[in-house]
Amino acid sequence: MTQAHSTDLYTLGKGIMKFDRWDSSGLPTGLRDVGNATSFTLQPTEETLEHYSEREGVKTLDKEVTLTRKLNGKFTLDEYDKDNLAMALMADELGDGSLALMQVSNVQGELDFVMTNEVGAKYHVQLWSVKLKTTTELGLISDDWGKIDFEFTVQNDAANHPTSPYGLMTPLGES
Repeated sequence: MTQAHSTDLYTLGKGIMKFDRWDSSGLPTGLRDVGNATSFTLQPTEETLEHYSEREGVKTLDKEVTLTRKLNGKFTLDEYDKDNLAMALMADELGDGSLALMQVSNVQGELDFVMTNEVGAKYHVQLWSVKLKTTTELGLISDDWGKIDFEFTVQNDAANHPTSPYGLMTPLGES
């Protein structure tokens, strides 16, 4: 049952993000905590095709159908560990801990986020298959805290998750 208006549902979001970066064969390498995430957003988008009737002096919309649906998102990290830098710079890690820059054409994997906020509803967000891309310059000299901004697209994974092919958002405790 949907709850009516309640100030208990106002949220000051906080949480812990993990990412399982897949290897070059598309196999999981294990969820790892990516450190401090200062933002995390999800945005569903939809492309539609409209049809207009031309039967009157002013054309009117008489049908609209959905062509595509997408789930996109963004997040920001502020810890420059080698795995986060490898994701940002599309790099492979070499045996000595060095990063071979720009050697990976796709950074993909599973994204896992658990809300830990003290105010508001809490959810566990699991996105089975995401493709990441860095969206800002990586500041190596700055007078402000460094950050790494990412955008991602959630891909359909019906083969492994037929009832929730894009992901799952599960409530944690009372909400």
